Amino acid sequence: MGVSAPGPVRTDRTDVVPVAPAELWDRLAEVPAYPSFWPWLQAFDGRRLAAGEEWHGTIVVAGPSRLAVTIHLDEVVPGRGVQARVAGDLSGRARIDLAPASTGTGTDLHLVATLVPEARALRLLTRWARPLAQASHDRVIGRALRQLSAHLAG
Repeated sequence: MGVSAPGPVRTDRTDVVPVAPAELWDRLAEVPAYPSFWPWLQAFDGRRLAAGEEWHGTIVVAGPSRLAVTIHLDEVVPGRGVQARVAGDLSGRARIDLAPASTGTGTDLHLVATLVPEARALRLLTRWARPLAQASHDRVIGRALRQLSAHLAG
């Protein structure tokens, strides 16, 4: 018997990235470089930041856990943002919007995502320990944004 679908894990956060929007976009457009600053992203085949592109990869989470994902870029507005669909061990939608930082320096990176776990272990965790699943997801997203900022600053 399968595990019933839990509710989605949601993200809606804005982080300040330490470079101007145009520079951030230029760096995000260097898609094949992603695994160099996101070491948890493996078997990644992304090549271009363009509408219609489909990227495949494996996300290494705690311990030996691995999540296979496919990201389909539905809309890409150069310098402004990306909308994508996620499939595989996670499914759902994600959007990133860029704007000059409200603090006056850098870029406000606004991430909105609604993801449903499809992998059995994640479904169980999300269904029975929802606060833990959300906290774990938030930590992963926070780490990814810190790694991006460190990459941009270095």
